[in-house]
Amino acid sequence: MTDQVRQLADAYWEFRLTHDPILCARQGRPVESLPTVEAGEAAQRARFARAIAGRCAGVSVADDDADALAFIAQLAQDEIVREQQYWLTPTATPYTLSELSLYGSTIFEPFRFDCAADADRYRSLLDDLAGVVRSVSGKLRGQAERGIRIPRPALPGTRETTAGMRSALSSGLRVGDDRLVALDPSARSRFRAAVARSVEVDLEPAFDELIGVLDDPDYQVAAPDQVGWSHYPGGEAAYRAFVRQQLTLDVAPEELHELGRQQCAELAERMREVRAALGFTGSEAEFHERLAREPRLFARTPAEVEARYVSHVARLEPLLPDWFTTLPRAPYGVARVDPELEASLAYGYYELPRADQPVGRYRYNGSGLENRSLLGAATLIYHELAPGHHFQIARQAENDNLPLLRREVAEFTAFVEGWAEYAAGLGWEMGLYEDPWDAYGRLAHERFMAQRLVVDTGLNLATMTLEQARAFMRANTIESDAQIGPELLRYATDLPGQALTYRTGHLEFIAQRAAAQSRTGAAFDVRAFHEAILSGGALPFPALGRRLERELPART
Repeated sequence: MTDQVRQLADAYWEFRLTHDPILCARQGRPVESLPTVEAGEAAQRARFARAIAGRCAGVSVADDDADALAFIAQLAQDEIVREQQYWLTPTATPYTLSELSLYGSTIFEPFRFDCAADADRYRSLLDDLAGVVRSVSGKLRGQAERGIRIPRPALPGTRETTAGMRSALSSGLRVGDDRLVALDPSARSRFRAAVARSVEVDLEPAFDELIGVLDDPDYQVAAPDQVGWSHYPGGEAAYRAFVRQQLTLDVAPEELHELGRQQCAELAERMREVRAALGFTGSEAEFHERLAREPRLFARTPAEVEARYVSHVARLEPLLPDWFTTLPRAPYGVARVDPELEASLAYGYYELPRADQPVGRYRYNGSGLENRSLLGAATLIYHELAPGHHFQIARQAENDNLPLLRREVAEFTAFVEGWAEYAAGLGWEMGLYEDPWDAYGRLAHERFMAQRLVVDTGLNLATMTLEQARAFMRANTIESDAQIGPELLRYATDLPGQALTYRTGHLEFIAQRAAAQSRTGAAFDVRAFHEAILSGGALPFPALGRRLERELPART
């Protein structure tokens, strides 16, 4: 790596460590402060990003250095967009507020008290946390002054999330004696009293202030009935910027909308063919009613859930050498979510390997099994573990040729989720969906991702009402109405454009593979294609295309 690129990477790495406390904690460094969501802080981050972008523009490099430069330049551009769209960026919504919960689980819960100075730092972080919550209230008021309010359909869920977070943090931030053994008894007593005061006098009132903004009759009366960014002043332009930022592609939302409709129709036909192969002659709706009663799709115990996932991995593993030249060193597996946390999680999640737990795991929800279908178990495990998220994330983290910034900073959702979807889609070529039930589960999952292209763009461009989007989603997924409601609000009030990344990223990987095959002809090697992707780490898609042209050049 050239000195110029190394200096840029190191500068951005230190900047992210300073401004991203969760990343800092993951690196085992002491967290000294928590950033607010105030406009001044966003402006400070953007000033740094503009300086970095200017330095990037003055550098000319090739090969892997070009990848690193594109990575850094995209990080800077994303930071600039966030500041440009500051008032139109959601802040007090369920997904955006989830960072406060992450502060609790990644910073406060594992906090080590080795000396009196640690106790002082803990109390300082508690003060910072209250300041973060107050800054959310301040931004919410500032948005309201600019005609940007959380839509009325999303207010109950936002209030419920906020109240739940208040309760969880109020109790979870108090520290028991078992964690304070390094302090003498009198210091422990003073510390516990100081923490209690911070929670009761500062943190809880900060949350109450935020809830008060949401409960304010004037706010609620002025809140719009319609959802979607185009209903806000300047919202359509902001949404288009968010789409470009999320996808790292310059693609029009209208184009994605029509693509989604086309893909939903094609996938519906493939699903009809699978139903016919299963001997079912009724309507799709009737078949989906049957799915809710099909015994083979439900487990009786968490052990049976785990066994189903493990069986799909066992079918995959003998095939991996035919598709990948290098496998991640970190092992992977399946484990249940802590039962006390299951009520707050609709699904499971992928858990990265850590120093204290070096196995990448899919943590599944083992509760309510009578209502938790395993129809999509195969596609889920291939998406989350192998050859999906675990392969990509672990390979990136293990790659010593990448600077720490590129190994550790999780960015470019379209690449990350697109790879996981592409990897799960490899199951078609690998023969892993030969069972019609697994095939139907995969197709239903693909159509779920495709319909997002329609409803996310339709809601946020105001070409679909919430009821029209609900009807489309109901017709193109196997989700219940109880699941559809929050999912639509996620697209239109919480994470505009983010839901587009899964299917769009998947299709981009397919397009990149087709281009590589066309370029290399009979010499094309799918293992080399996958290695060129995974050995380079997550990248903006234009940079990935240039990397693949370099790694898999045309044969003459």
